[in-house]
Amino acid sequence: MLRPLVMFGYSLIFIITIIFSSGLLNVILPYYKTIQNLGEISVKWQYLTEHKDDYDAIFLGPSTTYFGVIPKLFDEYLTTEGKSVKSFNFGIAGANVSEVDFYLQKILELEPANLKWIFLDCSVDLFTNIGSTSAQEIYWHTPRKTLENFQLILESSIDSWKVKVPYIYANFQSFIYRWLGIGQLSTFWQEAILNLDLSNSDPLAKVSEDRLIQESGYYAIDWQEKAEKWKTIFRANGLDTYQKNLKNEQTKLANLNSENAFNEPSTIYGAKMMKNIAARIEQQQINNKKMEAIFFIPPILEADSNPSAIYRAYKSGDIDTLFTFNNPNDFTNLYELDRRIDSAHLNYQGAEEFTLLLASQFSQYLNNSGEKLISGKL
Repeated sequence: MLRPLVMFGYSLIFIITIIFSSGLLNVILPYYKTIQNLGEISVKWQYLTEHKDDYDAIFLGPSTTYFGVIPKLFDEYLTTEGKSVKSFNFGIAGANVSEVDFYLQKILELEPANLKWIFLDCSVDLFTNIGSTSAQEIYWHTPRKTLENFQLILESSIDSWKVKVPYIYANFQSFIYRWLGIGQLSTFWQEAILNLDLSNSDPLAKVSEDRLIQESGYYAIDWQEKAEKWKTIFRANGLDTYQKNLKNEQTKLANLNSENAFNEPSTIYGAKMMKNIAARIEQQQINNKKMEAIFFIPPILEADSNPSAIYRAYKSGDIDTLFTFNNPNDFTNLYELDRRIDSAHLNYQGAEEFTLLLASQFSQYLNNSGEKLISGKL
């Protein structure tokens, strides 16, 4: 009876040793810190690292930023206003506030010499793709970021534990995969031993790379092969819900301003993360000048992304500047069907109009010498 227990004990010690050894080995390998084989993220990152001193402004956020902000158009508008700005879109499809902050820290570590403004579109309602163990999900799940996501899930107003538990499990799974470096040995073997270029293994990245670079990180949904199918599915299955949510929100906002309409108590940790992000940016010194955090809320309904955390952070004074476009009564055009690919995302026409509005708000901000500003109507 004693021998099986001893064998079990040795086996348990062996497994624990393997887990911790794998984790520590993964930490010291270069793969832990580099961004590779992540499709469009890798393309953007490589270009940005090589041209980090070329940009005054970076847009950082989820797909609403990636598909919604056109840097070239933004820069052109500001040029007509007598202001010289060169910007880059580092939007990441599916990124929540933890993933955005993860990449923000990597960007700041580059110490870009001329970066003055970081525009942030932060969602606290995205947690991870359930059932996904993609390289993108695994890469940013460090211990700290995983714990942050757990806290966001626990704080979230999503329905019940039946919804929260799968999210918690998915995040834990991504963390374990990262800690153990699953897939990294294969990557090392193919690159270092077989001399294969894995950067060309993603068809989407290969197809989109040139245009991504030409457009300074922006890529319209309209340019993707799946765009028409995406739009057709939305029209068939999501249109009624979108129109219902739009009408309800217009009614709600008719009697309340945006700042008060989303004032919910369940956003303490999300607001704290906004505060930490703003502080991290403003601690940076570029040529003896502080870098500025410019938060913005894209034209999106509350049903798709609740902005209460960012409003809470603004009202408490933790963030100084907030541009808001989530009021469909003020920005009616941006919520019209011919400006959207689905309920959450703008098409190219919508992105053009939104970018010009954002540029106009920013120009006004600069004219006011960077005074504390929350803006809705022009």
